[in-house]
Amino acid sequence: MGGDDSAGDDSAGPGEGVLSLLPSGQRLTRPEYNRLLVCATLFHEGPESRAGLHNATGIPTSRLSEVCGDLLRGGLIRESIVAPPEGNGRGRPQTLLEIELRGLGAACVSYDHGEVTAAVADLAGTVRWRRRWTGPFSAEETLRLIARAGRLAVAAAAKAGVEVVAVGAADPGTVDAAAGRSVRAVSMPGWRNAPVVAALGKATGLPAMIDRGDGWQALGEAAFGAGRGVNHAVYVTLGEGIGGGIVENGRLLAGRDGSAGEIGHTRVSDSGPPCGCGGRGCLEAHLAPARLAALWKGDEPDQARGAAVGGEAPDEFSRLLAAAREGDGRARKVLAEAAGALARGLGNVVSLLNPEQIILGGRFVEAGETILDPLRRGLPAQALPEMLQGVEVRLAELGETSAFLGVAARVRNQLFAYPSVGARVGGGGTKGSDRVSSEESP
Repeated sequence: MGGDDSAGDDSAGPGEGVLSLLPSGQRLTRPEYNRLLVCATLFHEGPESRAGLHNATGIPTSRLSEVCGDLLRGGLIRESIVAPPEGNGRGRPQTLLEIELRGLGAACVSYDHGEVTAAVADLAGTVRWRRRWTGPFSAEETLRLIARAGRLAVAAAAKAGVEVVAVGAADPGTVDAAAGRSVRAVSMPGWRNAPVVAALGKATGLPAMIDRGDGWQALGEAAFGAGRGVNHAVYVTLGEGIGGGIVENGRLLAGRDGSAGEIGHTRVSDSGPPCGCGGRGCLEAHLAPARLAALWKGDEPDQARGAAVGGEAPDEFSRLLAAAREGDGRARKVLAEAAGALARGLGNVVSLLNPEQIILGGRFVEAGETILDPLRRGLPAQALPEMLQGVEVRLAELGETSAFLGVAARVRNQLFAYPSVGARVGGGGTKGSDRVSSEESP
């Protein structure tokens, strides 16, 4: 096993935080509610003065002073730029308060056949620590290593001055997010119904969650990468196969179990190559890099179909791309046919989801214009023109960090949700109680 960083001791626990991710239905004390409300207001509305916070939240000035003092001492907010005085310019300038996102973070553990990676990303969007282990590992070894990797990430974050508030698992297959389990990953033999969230939660003592790695990547690109400022984005990534994710208004669309976005297993032909899922004609079978490289080298169709199931040939695929850039007619033909299949798949996506933007990640970034150019030419024939108008197709920006930043984006959105939405507050209780409901005034 090898790593690109060291975390030191395996054992570490999170510090006492001023804020935490709260389960649905959690009842809050009045001070907890006020802290959440102040942080949510600063996160969503931007830097604000104390007077502005009073107007925005309705928290009495005396209580607001105490809340802001607690948050400043805890490092969750900071005094920042000084705003000019209001009105005629007389009086003292106003100091603004803003969220300090660099001191809070999320841990992420991603895994696939033969590799486990752990990382820590702060909520401002910077990966602060990363370590990789290479196998191969059995299914049992993988689950144990996932737990250990999460524990090491929390320890490393503490040394870097980052308080980890949650940990996410980036899964290579299909998941049951509600049950916290990895259901199946085609690329991981013997890996079935693994209790990943329970293992991470027990190892770290933190709230844990699981999603498809492609979904985390989509969320990361939407929050910090190519999709910044876009409300409706579809992310499609090329690795050994094709994955994707759908982001709307900063939220990853999950579907019934958490597996929405599996565009790679949409069918784009009736008699196409066999896919690792057991089907035939799937988009990812058509675009598998190993298959495209085999077609370029002149292998027979049956051999090329076998390559689609058998795995990746990164060097050969890279050579295919280089040949296409140098004008190789056969290479360009292979990529044009692949782009045609991709256009059919994305045309269906445009018609079904009406996105603002399509982001292409993974090896699509390496392919660049060798795929983008024929794709853009082919898309108009595959979607309604009025729905395709204005849709931007662009390459991803974050590379290997996108999944880690996707976990940070999810945690950030949950942590700084307005308390009446993100941390549902229970009934008010008896008169005089310090516990409040979401309808009560702060």
